[in-house]
Amino acid sequence: MKISKKRLALLRKLESIIGNECYNGNIQNWGPNGIFYGSGREFRYPITFSGKDDGPLKRSGSYDDLPAEVQITGRYKFGSNELHIVAALDKVISYLEEYNDLKV
Repeated sequence: MKISKKRLALLRKLESIIGNECYNGNIQNWGPNGIFYGSGREFRYPITFSGKDDGPLKRSGSYDDLPAEVQITGRYKFGSNELHIVAALDKVISYLEEYNDLKV
């Protein structure tokens, strides 16, 4: 799969925005009278990649050093379920390009 550096950078940025919006339900995010105290308590959800020979690669930070064909395999693992976040974001961008005149 051939993917431009510009598109790959956009995918990384969008994934980072989503990945950094995780909260743990056991963390007290609400105070007295329903005041929200969650700001600053978010954490980076780890992303897993399918490496070529190394097996799964797990990252909680930057992964721009990985080859494009590995980056596109990025997924979030939720128990036995997986969300293929990078491929899903690529589909969203493709949709916006086709139907909303987005230029990437």
